[in-house]
Amino acid sequence: MKHPLFKNPALLIWYIAFWIILSVIQFLLETRIFGANLSITLVDVIISNVIFALLGLGVWYVVIGGVNEKRTQLYLVFYHLFAMLFIVSFWMWLTSQIDMTLFESDSVKSHMKLVMPGKAGLGALIYILIAVFYYTFFFYNRLDEKSNVEARFKQLVTQTQLNELKSQINPHFLFNSLNSVSYLTIAEPEKAQEMVIKLSSFLRYSLKHKQNEMVTIEQEIEHIKLYLEIEKVRFGDKLQTDFKVESCINCQIPNMILQPIYENAIKYGVYETTSQVEIKTTAYLAKDEMIFKVSNNFDPEAVVKKGEGIGLFNIRRRLGLVYGNTTLLSFTNENQIFTVTLVIPQNKKLS
Repeated sequence: MKHPLFKNPALLIWYIAFWIILSVIQFLLETRIFGANLSITLVDVIISNVIFALLGLGVWYVVIGGVNEKRTQLYLVFYHLFAMLFIVSFWMWLTSQIDMTLFESDSVKSHMKLVMPGKAGLGALIYILIAVFYYTFFFYNRLDEKSNVEARFKQLVTQTQLNELKSQINPHFLFNSLNSVSYLTIAEPEKAQEMVIKLSSFLRYSLKHKQNEMVTIEQEIEHIKLYLEIEKVRFGDKLQTDFKVESCINCQIPNMILQPIYENAIKYGVYETTSQVEIKTTAYLAKDEMIFKVSNNFDPEAVVKKGEGIGLFNIRRRLGLVYGNTTLLSFTNENQIFTVTLVIPQNKKLS
């Protein structure tokens, strides 16, 4: 693992500032409280703190070397006690040797005798502070990496769930479409060719946008119109559509989330009656939300299955995954008109 002070320049600046402040405090204490020689104290403080600052960089590798989940707390205490004694002893010996080469031996000995106890305690305290800082950084960094891994895993699981939901194209739709193509190849070959082209475009859209979670309403409606045109080949004038979404064509919406709504309208509206069924689509903006409604009339005498169906259930799941809210879908059943309402927040960027 890279050294934290070299990984983050801001921490390095704070580290240098710490030693500068410590040097000033140490100089004032030794000269004013202990009455130490000014020149010797100034040189000794600068030399000793520069050396300890360099040694302090190496404490990071001591900390990393001691990190092992199999080792006990007692081991770590003796491990750092030994490291602290070694580093502090080496630091005091090296600074005293340098001081003696710069000043008279007797003066240095007198100075060292005066400040030695406090200097040893200060060195031990500094080592503990530096070790605690490195441990804090290490465990925080490891926790952050763990959180990032968990976030990436959660995102992967979410994306997998989304892809699974988006790939659930109604098999009955494909089966019926192929049956219609088979019938039209004999009765009306030109329409059969037209339907194959539309079906191909429909499936191409599904594959093309599989990796993009968000698309515009304009793109999604084009896809839905293809779906309805394919169904209209089977139902003819029995199926009528009306779209009023012009004011929201650039609004964003999860891709292929609308298809189950129209499948539901076809299955429980058009299938279950011999009368003409009109599927109306409206969309409008309300503050930072788009309100999208799909309504269709139905035969009240027809047998309707209870529940909202797997298609609408899947929409709820996708809304929960994308927006963290499963209440954005609602539906009403009044005066023989079934209406599905989607509330789509518009503060989500295209992915």
